[in-house]
Amino acid sequence: MADYLPLTPAVALDRLWSDRARLIAAIERATGPAADGWTPAEHLAHVVAWQRRLLTWFAHDDAGRPVVRPEPGWTFDQLDALNARDYEASRGVSLEAARAAFEEAHAEVTALVGRLSFTDLNDEHRYAWLGFPASQAIAGNSFAHYREHAEWLGG
Repeated sequence: MADYLPLTPAVALDRLWSDRARLIAAIERATGPAADGWTPAEHLAHVVAWQRRLLTWFAHDDAGRPVVRPEPGWTFDQLDALNARDYEASRGVSLEAARAAFEEAHAEVTALVGRLSFTDLNDEHRYAWLGFPASQAIAGNSFAHYREHAEWLGG
């Protein structure tokens, strides 16, 4: 995700809102499950799961607690299994519930980005537990993820 460096807070906020609009438009145009078999609500629930992980990482860092990524008991080598677990948990979620959870998490991510400085976003040592600049984690778990799922939904 080197294309997110350097990333100013203003550009990150703009991408959060513009890619949110793209995802919501794709959700609203969808007439049924996407080619992957996931419903629009399941796509939103998946995005929310990763927004929540991102928010948890930064909340733990703020509180001085250890940050475990992607989450306790899981490694990134188990990403497919973790996503499958999240998918199973989201099956049957209503679009209204998924949309409400998405909007809540989006607002929280927006607030997170709004309090970060240019250095916070781009200094690879600022959040050493990431192993790369925060801009990459934020992009991958918010606006770039929105765009990815919008594309899967045909938007």
